[in-house]
Amino acid sequence: MGVCRFCSEVIGDQDEICSNCGYNPKTDTLTVGFVRKEKKVGFVQKQGKVSSGVKSFMFWGTAIIVLSLGIKYQGKFGDVLWKAKNIISGNKVSKSAPALGKNNQNKITRFTDVRSYQAPADKSADKNIKIEGIFYDPLGQSYVVINGKLVCGKESFKDMVIKKINRDSVEVFQDGRESVLKVDP
Repeated sequence: MGVCRFCSEVIGDQDEICSNCGYNPKTDTLTVGFVRKEKKVGFVQKQGKVSSGVKSFMFWGTAIIVLSLGIKYQGKFGDVLWKAKNIISGNKVSKSAPALGKNNQNKITRFTDVRSYQAPADKSADKNIKIEGIFYDPLGQSYVVINGKLVCGKESFKDMVIKKINRDSVEVFQDGRESVLKVDP
């Protein structure tokens, strides 16, 4: 076994000349008319391209990943695009109107399931209207317990309509006039 002095390739014992450049170590000469042998190359190197199956797999895999990330971050991505659109078009966005729910981040809101609540019926309930409790939700539906019956805003109770439920009072429309009812102690 020897090493070619021209190209530094290893020349095997069974080879008489270097397969890369045609050097003959026995005669210390280059072989005239030497044609280089092609080395065996891998399948992908020989073709020089990627198969259509691999391309299809990569395309659909990338599409699924991009789509799933788009769905996960659609709100944030939409906000960024909306702001960019406003900046490009020159529209000024007023920051005076806070986003819903962002101003109450430090408040703890506790909700009670009031759908199945029934206060004990009062025998004198037919004569007087008595506000027994208010379930107030500033971001959703509020409820009021009137004479043992659970009523939500914009509903009617006997001859009155509940207009608005506040934290500590209820605005009603009864007999052609508006009034404010407070919770009875």
